[in-house]
Amino acid sequence: MSDSGQARRLSRAKLVVLGRDNCGKTALCVRFVTKRFIGEYDHKKEVTYRCRKVVDKEAVDLEILDTANKKCVGVAANSLETSIKWGDGFLIMYSVTDRGSFEAVSRLKRLIDHVKQTLGIPTVIVANKCDMENGRVVRTEEGQSLASDLRCHFYELSVAESSPAVETALGQLVREVRLEFHKHLLAMDKRSRVLQMRHALKNKLTRSKTMQW
Repeated sequence: MSDSGQARRLSRAKLVVLGRDNCGKTALCVRFVTKRFIGEYDHKKEVTYRCRKVVDKEAVDLEILDTANKKCVGVAANSLETSIKWGDGFLIMYSVTDRGSFEAVSRLKRLIDHVKQTLGIPTVIVANKCDMENGRVVRTEEGQSLASDLRCHFYELSVAESSPAVETALGQLVREVRLEFHKHLLAMDKRSRVLQMRHALKNKLTRSKTMQW
């Protein structure tokens, strides 16, 4: 591939993982980066993980921001908005054993749309802890319906039991970020062609007036 072709490939992406406490955000990040599962975490600050992954035979350097639990109000909302501004794509997570975390998904998606000032921002919804059927309070159909309403891809999985499922969910998010990247390039190319045509037309009109004199 030519240098210009390489330059038009998505080489880096910034992903943000959002959701309530104890839904498995950090476990998902660590599972994706290292393939290991660690069940207990206690961190109060945001953590950024960095890794290189190959998605659809294309390598991409990823920065994954694991957000600390923040409510969408007051000073905390401002901090969360800063994290959202930083990101290219978003993974909103909830636990099937915690209805409050499920109810937070819609609020987080609305905040993403508000901060980015556009619809169609790459976003996937992940329901975690599907291995804990005895404690389930959110049905699979509820998650599917919500994701459909929000126009997001939906994955129900167990971070504890399946590394491939985590890879699949985040791989889809990378694909969506890549698609938005190419849409942006196409829009820039179109704008550039329009400007070139206007410039050429202006020069033609200028030459025409000069010849008349």
